[in-house]
Amino acid sequence: MKNSTKIKATLLLTSLACAAGATAALVLLQKKREEEVYHEAELKAMDELEEMMREDSDCASCACAEECASVDDAYQDTFDEEVPEQDEPAEAEAAEEQAPAEEKTEE
Repeated sequence: MKNSTKIKATLLLTSLACAAGATAALVLLQKKREEEVYHEAELKAMDELEEMMREDSDCASCACAEECASVDDAYQDTFDEEVPEQDEPAEAEAAEEQAPAEEKTEE
């Protein structure tokens, strides 16, 4: 091989390596920038949450605590009433039907 061909090949490989390195550096910088933006947004949200917690609210005193608890209990009771109890036997029957079907496929 001639010297000029070796030099050209070396320059080509060097330029490809530089391009790959530059691309990797740009990707890393973009990732770092995205992480910084995410971190700033997270800090801002935490600050807003702390500010909201510092503000006086209706539930700041114990007078409202009992009322809030009764509302939560009433909501839970209505949720419990909406769940039909008849679904449980149907689910058990469906599971029993699947079990023999699975045994047949294994044989």
